[in-house]
Amino acid sequence: MYFKLSNIAKREQMEGLFEVSFKHPHLYKPEVVINGLTETNLPIITTMDPHQISFAIWGLLPKDYHDDWSIFQNTCNTLNIEESQLDSELWFVSAFEQRRCLILVTGFFTSYLRNGEVYPYYIGLKSEEPFFLAGIYNVLEDGFITCSLLVGEASSFVKRFQNVVDCMPIIIPRKQARLWLDKGTSPDKAKQLVREPKRLNLHANPIAKEFFNRNISYDSMLEPYDYPNLPPGV
Repeated sequence: MYFKLSNIAKREQMEGLFEVSFKHPHLYKPEVVINGLTETNLPIITTMDPHQISFAIWGLLPKDYHDDWSIFQNTCNTLNIEESQLDSELWFVSAFEQRRCLILVTGFFTSYLRNGEVYPYYIGLKSEEPFFLAGIYNVLEDGFITCSLLVGEASSFVKRFQNVVDCMPIIIPRKQARLWLDKGTSPDKAKQLVREPKRLNLHANPIAKEFFNRNISYDSMLEPYDYPNLPPGV
């Protein structure tokens, strides 16, 4: 599944591109690799505050949850939620119906299995601009926000660079962002937004295998890395 993201955009770039402002601008810093397996924050735009960028702990928690984040994630990993589960009666469906969010990133990562080894790829927009991923969120009783990334069927493009799982983060095009956040958007319409095919101008390139080391992140990690007999970047 998807436990790592990337956001190397500058704060001013995101504010100008999306015409929003950071609620707490001093808290934001670009990150080459955002590792959700350790408690971390993501910049998001929420239904309740669509004109500001807030911060949310990655890994959705129930609204009335009081215990440690790690305990819940070890019990029920909510870094990702599959869009097919939105048709269920599980506890997080109400968040999808009432509390949708946009997660701001510049890229995500896939894995390709070849000859007994796994190789990482980085995927983002060809323009290298930040973009939106579909998410849902809850607000805890202490005011902290927690969120989950929605994943769905991988596109034909992503499948070229991924053969370990068959899903991908759901991208929300900028022109559909307000509709996604709108409280008046029905759950059925929101499901249609996440499930309909999207035309996206993406690029992909293999990156160094140091990516798999949880404690390593460096500025050039996203640069193309040449592996023999692997699909080349595009």
